[in-house]
Amino acid sequence: MSDHLTEEEQLEALKRWWKENGKWVVTAVVLSVGGYFGWNAWQDQRLAQAHTASAQYEALLDSVDAGEPATGLVEEIKQTSRNSQYAFNAAFLRAKAAIDEEDLETAANELEWVLTQASRGPVSELARVRLARVLTAQSAYDEALRLLEEGRPSESIASKYDEARGDILLRQGNIDGARAAYQRALEGLDQAAQNRAALLEMKLDNLATPATAGSALEENAS
Repeated sequence: MSDHLTEEEQLEALKRWWKENGKWVVTAVVLSVGGYFGWNAWQDQRLAQAHTASAQYEALLDSVDAGEPATGLVEEIKQTSRNSQYAFNAAFLRAKAAIDEEDLETAANELEWVLTQASRGPVSELARVRLARVLTAQSAYDEALRLLEEGRPSESIASKYDEARGDILLRQGNIDGARAAYQRALEGLDQAAQNRAALLEMKLDNLATPATAGSALEENAS
């Protein structure tokens, strides 16, 4: 007898295997095909959302350039693209506009929203230091310092954290602490940041003597 199965025997073996395993094969194929088309549908949905967010953000920029109220557009973008850079930028824009209008509460709300959506990374770092500055303007010094201490800024933004910390300490009357924070901020600056370097050097110069330190304290408290 041949060591190999005859064609008839092979067919019977295949039938038996199909009866035992066929339904699982069909299920796997259906799931695989469904997953493929499901993945494509998901990709298409994400692409459509991105196009929508892009159009909304462009309309927002046009409104800002025209000096028109953009609160509604900001909220639309935040709702339709909650975790996107479009939404974060929209919130940042609204916060800046609110600060320009001296509406610190709205600015704080927008920055807090960004922090809740972006728990880490560059967006979170920027929102944290900007919120700390808003809290400082609201005289919420302890809360602002706590916010900065909770952050773990990357090297590229650590200097801004130190400067913000120095501004808070100065307002609290901690001259030595402010001076040390400004010095760290200056040392952590990129060489290309000449404008900020000049500003930090001016802040340090203002703290050089007790008389000028007192003047700087009064200026920051006003």
